[in-house]
Amino acid sequence: RPWCLVRPPGQNAFAGFPWYDENTISQRRKDRFMDYETVIGLEIHVELQTEEKIFCSCPTTFGALENSQICPVCRGLPGARPVLNPQVVNFALRLCLATGCRIDPMSRFDRKFYDYPDLPKGYQITQWFQPIGREGSVRLTHQPSRVIRIREIHMEEDTARLTEDPESGGIQIDYNRCGVPLLEIVTQPELSSAEEAIDLITTLREMVLFLGISDGRMEQGSLRVDVNISVRRKGDQTLGVRTEMKNLSSLKAISRAIRHESQRQIKRLQAGKIIRPATRRWDEKRQESRALRSKEMAADYRYDPEPDLPPVHLEAARIEAIRARLPEMASVKRKRYVGQLGIRPEDASLLTSSPALSAQFEALTDQGTAPADAAGWLLGEFLQICRRQGCTPAKITLPPGNLAWIIRQVENGRITRMSGRRTLEAVMADNVDPQDYIEIHQLAIQTDQDQIQRWIDEVLRQYPGALRDYFRGRTKARVFIMGQVMRLSGGRADPALSARLLEQTLASLSDSQRQ
Repeated sequence: RPWCLVRPPGQNAFAGFPWYDENTISQRRKDRFMDYETVIGLEIHVELQTEEKIFCSCPTTFGALENSQICPVCRGLPGARPVLNPQVVNFALRLCLATGCRIDPMSRFDRKFYDYPDLPKGYQITQWFQPIGREGSVRLTHQPSRVIRIREIHMEEDTARLTEDPESGGIQIDYNRCGVPLLEIVTQPELSSAEEAIDLITTLREMVLFLGISDGRMEQGSLRVDVNISVRRKGDQTLGVRTEMKNLSSLKAISRAIRHESQRQIKRLQAGKIIRPATRRWDEKRQESRALRSKEMAADYRYDPEPDLPPVHLEAARIEAIRARLPEMASVKRKRYVGQLGIRPEDASLLTSSPALSAQFEALTDQGTAPADAAGWLLGEFLQICRRQGCTPAKITLPPGNLAWIIRQVENGRITRMSGRRTLEAVMADNVDPQDYIEIHQLAIQTDQDQIQRWIDEVLRQYPGALRDYFRGRTKARVFIMGQVMRLSGGRADPALSARLLEQTLASLSDSQRQ
């Protein structure tokens, strides 16, 4: 049986035949996918940072005891009437103005009917016929030439949270989330890749953070994304049949789900099969999606005007007052940091990754700290200490004057940078006075040559191996020895003087060895 070949595990059975070319076969597979393009539209749900829910006075605290923040309105009990929280409208107007949406003089709410355990009323109060904002746009951060149109922004109430009981396998319902205010941002189907989708999501997340309307934390459900995906042949202007992807709890999951679903649809079309409109659930563990239900059409939801809520009248004076108080957006800050303050683009991006970090930077520069020094300390020592303490910049209470004073002491040569870092950590952890801390712990820079020489001699005695490495030409050994001198001195030794004395000591020892 000469035609029966045995190949090592993992090797293609046809490898070795003259007509088989792995590169050609692989390229053909790629070409088949290249004949198609992916079309993506997003539905981004943003939970608002209001103290009360959208239609009642229940609190919106995340992580509270299950079903402890509910009332007859949340539970949809008979006779309970909703009352609109005006702060929700103001937050919605901020986002509409920031995205350039058209705001009509009147907006109103509607009922969206569907049967699911997370809706105690049997319907969701949302906006269908007259949303608060239409026809906006967002410019992508990493592809500034790409502007994605927003079809609409509307207000609605969140639903209950469903979780699976690990013991019984049953479904548990927490109604605390019922009635938490949401803004849903619906884009036009203009995105063409997972990278563009992630770019748009991060840009919008950045926007709601700097507007102060949401914390945008995907891990807590403050920002949730449903992805609508279809494929079509390149050059075809007709949209394909779309599927909606849900259960996307992170940017990585969104990216993987888009790639997987677009390839799944292309393979079906190439096999002569049809794509059915469906809602699919992404399984992060298995890295695959599965169908949940057929995709509903608008008529299936039986939208009907909400009779218990009057129309929302949006006066021009109210809109202009909110427009006048809009903060500077992160994209504008980045341009200013680079163009006017001379900050590197990558550092400007990091400084604008958080409103709290950006505010610290601007407060430091307002107090006279050089922009480069302010950026260096914030992106270096400040963020390192935040990570060690397990907190975010927004959770740290640090008076800018304290950090500015520490930076000045380092720049003026009164303390070393190591001592400055130690002082900053104490200030951030215990809110101590930096000047008192430096005096109590005797962190003033040490310029006594005899004392520094004693530290150098002690380090060389403790680490003879490092000294031998230095004499063998390993230059990193000198850096190690210098670091140990600074450690032994508690960061107080004058770096320049210590480096000079160490150089003299090493030269003297080298001469002694030659003799």
